[in-house]
Amino acid sequence: MSVPGIGPRFRTSRVRAIAVGVVVLAELAIALPFLFVSPSTVRGVPGPLLVLLGVASAFVMGPRIGAALTAFAVLLAVVIVGENAYTEPLVWIPVAVGVGIVGDRVRRGDDLRRALLGELRRGLVTVSREPQVGPYRIVSRYVPAEEAQVLAGDFYGVILEPSGSVAVMVGDVAGHGPGAAAVATRLRASWRGLASAGVPASEAARVLNDTMLAERRRASLPMLFATLCLASIEPDGSKACFVLAGHPSPILVAGGGVDEYVLETDPAIGITDHPEWTVHDVELPAAPWSLVFYTDGLVEGRSAPDGPRPFGTARLHELLAAAGPPLGEGDVDAVLAAVSAANGGPMSDDIVVVAVSPA
Repeated sequence: MSVPGIGPRFRTSRVRAIAVGVVVLAELAIALPFLFVSPSTVRGVPGPLLVLLGVASAFVMGPRIGAALTAFAVLLAVVIVGENAYTEPLVWIPVAVGVGIVGDRVRRGDDLRRALLGELRRGLVTVSREPQVGPYRIVSRYVPAEEAQVLAGDFYGVILEPSGSVAVMVGDVAGHGPGAAAVATRLRASWRGLASAGVPASEAARVLNDTMLAERRRASLPMLFATLCLASIEPDGSKACFVLAGHPSPILVAGGGVDEYVLETDPAIGITDHPEWTVHDVELPAAPWSLVFYTDGLVEGRSAPDGPRPFGTARLHELLAAAGPPLGEGDVDAVLAAVSAANGGPMSDDIVVVAVSPA
């Protein structure tokens, strides 16, 4: 529950009391020496410094507490430092109230922005986080690059097609910010409609390419594109087909090891009119196995905290091979933890990982 006039960081009574105590002690530390030293020795410094501390506390803690702390600072400034007893309270206490109101509005706006970004991220990234779709178990993760980063364009989805096959989509719109996020949302919504209607992946890629070209024309942008991997996995787990538009190939984790399919890729969508999108049909081994789809942020970080880029697919293969099929929640988390540790800090790009395994 929020308390009127108190900044969000100081809503608990304990933290609020500590913060107030620190400011009071600081004000006393500034004023008390002038019981023994004439304020004229540092004329014009202690009084304004006391008032500045009170007003600053108002911005951080809100108008009510800030006004009280400013009033205490004014009292010390008048009684000990010798500031004017009439103008000081008349000027600085109202100023503290105004500054406190501004501070509260700034924090509320920042909290609202962060909440909105969080909801938009959760809403635009994935169609579903269901642990099972049709006959397949799904482990999916979205890792934003940094806590303060604006919205980015990574997105994914897993849904059941009318035929019983499972459709998977992983994509990455070039760039960051609301524009990239909005385009990602449109692409994901379009793909969901196409896959739900049973439209083949090659035709879906053509429609999504047309969508991106239309977005470029609408926004008058010289370069707006997205990489994309579309997949359809047969219900019995024997076959899958992939369409790649400038996107990394899926990785197969099976009993015999790890294999990243070497597949010809078509151009990223949104670059040019493309007459035909290649469909790659692949045979899948007997279970257990896992298909891993990802965005390039997973392999583009540092190879070590002070080392060069990239982390690379070879090391990713090692991590996946060590986990073995089928990949579970803990396995995917362990891979992400290893990639993050090697990078030595927040990633410079968002990461999407989707692991699909027979249930």
